[in-house]
Amino acid sequence: MHYGDVTSALIQERIRTCENACDELIAVSENCADACLALPGDGEITACFLADLYCVEIAAVTIRVLSWTTNINRTAAISVLDACVEACTASAVACERMAQLYPSWKTCTGACHRLSNTCTELLVALTVR
Repeated sequence: MHYGDVTSALIQERIRTCENACDELIAVSENCADACLALPGDGEITACFLADLYCVEIAAVTIRVLSWTTNINRTAAISVLDACVEACTASAVACERMAQLYPSWKTCTGACHRLSNTCTELLVALTVR
């Protein structure tokens, strides 16, 4: 991806780290959503399934928006990163609940926390002038 000469090295590094965390989360959350489909449905399973899918979609959008981010154009990146943190938090909560209900549940919670942390680190870099 091309970030242009107008982005700082720190921001470029954090963008790459965030994009990698998005890729990881997408794979893990899609597997988690698949696992939800294998269970007989109830409200908790539906909540986890939807939280996983929302997180997958927000992560995919985050990757696209970050690929266009420059020092001049930060507003969209900041907005999508905020949304990504919120989606990761909701997905982690839903998956933690599933782990309580189904002890053998493999959650995407770790990937959610990693992505949330990388988004937050990038937000800090983008909002400091």
